[in-house]
Amino acid sequence: MVSSDYYIQDNSDLENKKLEAAKNHYSKGKYNEALNLYLGMLNMSTSYKLYYEIGRCYYKLNNLLAAEEYFKKSIGLENFKNSSYLYLGNLFFKRKDLQNAIENWAHYYAYKPDDEAVCLNLATSYFTKGMKFQAFFYYDKYLKYAKDRGNSYNTIKLSIDKCKSTALEFMQRGQIALNMANNKGAIEYLEFAEKNAPTNFDINYLLGRTYLNENDSMHAMIYLKQAYCIDNKSLDVLHKLASVFINLGDYTAAYCTLRRIAPLVLNKQSEYLRAMKTIQELDASFDDFSYKGHKEWADKYYDNNNYHLALMEYENCLILNNKLEEKLGERIATLKSFLNPEERIINTCLQKGRIFYSKGDFSTAKKYFSKILLFSDENSPEYKLAKSRVSDA
Repeated sequence: MVSSDYYIQDNSDLENKKLEAAKNHYSKGKYNEALNLYLGMLNMSTSYKLYYEIGRCYYKLNNLLAAEEYFKKSIGLENFKNSSYLYLGNLFFKRKDLQNAIENWAHYYAYKPDDEAVCLNLATSYFTKGMKFQAFFYYDKYLKYAKDRGNSYNTIKLSIDKCKSTALEFMQRGQIALNMANNKGAIEYLEFAEKNAPTNFDINYLLGRTYLNENDSMHAMIYLKQAYCIDNKSLDVLHKLASVFINLGDYTAAYCTLRRIAPLVLNKQSEYLRAMKTIQELDASFDDFSYKGHKEWADKYYDNNNYHLALMEYENCLILNNKLEEKLGERIATLKSFLNPEERIINTCLQKGRIFYSKGDFSTAKKYFSKILLFSDENSPEYKLAKSRVSDA
């Protein structure tokens, strides 16, 4: 007679021994041995970490299809704090698929923005694609977070510093030309400056403003959009963008820009009322499908890894039709994490640091405030608060 009783066997000791043995094999380059142990563990349990380790073994053995399968299985169980994205990016890069390489590296960067290797991977890949704005964005991140400051770091820093120095020189020449009412000469100088420092806000803003003065709205839009991507709270940029869109007959984009302006001018009654008047006039001419053109552009930008402009256009879709929150909310959140993961880390560290500081646990609080010093801008209030708390501790 077969008993119907059953029990749960505790295999934790055996699993831990296998795990340690597998890690030991991997560290010694015995990837087949490690893989066999990891695959055997699947009979006892599954987890995103186990799938990740299996993927790494296959990756080292150059079985890229199997590696991809297990990295994706790992992400299926944990789609944020997962180093599988880094390896998937490497895997796609090996296949010369830059689009998917960049997207996966961007996911990993959202999780670990201070990883100098992924910052450099993103910078060089964007440079290869001819997307200098994005390339310089990540070169700056690499220079900020690099811990290994050897020959590669020094070579890149020297090159970027030289570009920025040249850009400053030509921006100054452009400003002199502007003072002499020589708009065409200013544009020539400023465009050369922008090529050397595409993420410089002042250069993009001056170019946009000058092209607008020359009634060249198409070129003005290009540089003002870049300025917006650097500082999305600049009222000067937003006002000029609204004018450009109206000049171009792009009234949905003008409407979205004015909607961005309105909350920034709440304390300026006449300006706020003027913005709201135009918003109401434009709103009457739209319907639930007016967002579709912006959705097409957003998808194109996303597919080209232009996440700055993709975010702007997806947000435009929501402004035009707030019913799209369920459909686009996750994509917008993902893009924000791609472009500014530091904000999430700073907010978390502020919250935890304050709690430990208030409890008198200054040693633990210092760890969180030190992280804020790494991730925040030196002129930000978060940086200044963290600096004072680190000094106190």
